[in-house]
Amino acid sequence: MISKQYGMISVVGVSMISVILTISFVGMVPSEILAQGTNATNTTNATTTANATSAAAGGQNTVIMPFGSSGATSGAGYEPPELTVSPSATVVWDNQDSALHTATSGESPTPDGKFDTGVVGPNQVSGPVTMPAEPGDYRYFCTLHPFLVGTVTVQ
Repeated sequence: MISKQYGMISVVGVSMISVILTISFVGMVPSEILAQGTNATNTTNATTTANATSAAAGGQNTVIMPFGSSGATSGAGYEPPELTVSPSATVVWDNQDSALHTATSGESPTPDGKFDTGVVGPNQVSGPVTMPAEPGDYRYFCTLHPFLVGTVTVQ
């Protein structure tokens, strides 16, 4: 008799958990569902800062999208927030966050069409993006998290 009662409690408990999980996913938009995950390899900003590079003499230019940068109040942003490159240089964005991101030129929330990574998935690196040939400061932002902004200076 006791084992039957415990069996009923565990079935009810599992059913309740299933209902709660189903309800939590129903209210999410597809991009939020895809962005769910963890990134246990990036535990400190010091690690991601060390990985952000501005290359000279034709090397790779990399900007990090650090873990936590999808949170408006996290304080995490593109690393480095300002990057200086040569005309027509290429830049890649390394998404070390658990959410989808973009790096889209323009003033948030309006793209200007100068460059765009497209959507970069968690733990993915964008394809190389060619910067404009004309010198200047090019602001960019994440179309999914418009508070996330940076600048590429071409000189």
